[in-house]
Amino acid sequence: MLDRKAILSRIPHQGASCLLDSCVAWSATTLHATSRAHYEAHNPLRRNGQLSPLVAAEIAMQAAALHGTLTGEANSPPGYLAALRDVVIACERLDNPAYGTLHIHVCKEHGMAGGLAYAFRVLAEDGTVLVTGRGTVVLRQTEGHV
Repeated sequence: MLDRKAILSRIPHQGASCLLDSCVAWSATTLHATSRAHYEAHNPLRRNGQLSPLVAAEIAMQAAALHGTLTGEANSPPGYLAALRDVVIACERLDNPAYGTLHIHVCKEHGMAGGLAYAFRVLAEDGTVLVTGRGTVVLRQTEGHV
């Protein structure tokens, strides 16, 4: 298990921009994280006092970035979000207090030299699925590599 301090040391998102609170477990292909950032009044993604359910995709892709650093597949910073696909939103707002702690599950579907593809699910504390989808991360090329 990793706490927020350990997460902050591994991903480029810092301060309020880091939307993960803990990493419960990970394997070579999966990661389970938690977040309560949807409650924070100072959440930088809050607009007009509300948090769009699309923010769940950002939380999930931060979990994917963390997974990449934990498995050695991505440098810090790990890369750039290039695409979201197959996103299904099953809630109106992400900042509903009834959701409790969010549980974020990511699963690496593909890994190649130039990027990584992850499936994700963001669930309420009671297991209700809030947002699912897939994201593609393009990795930064190190100097001397194209």
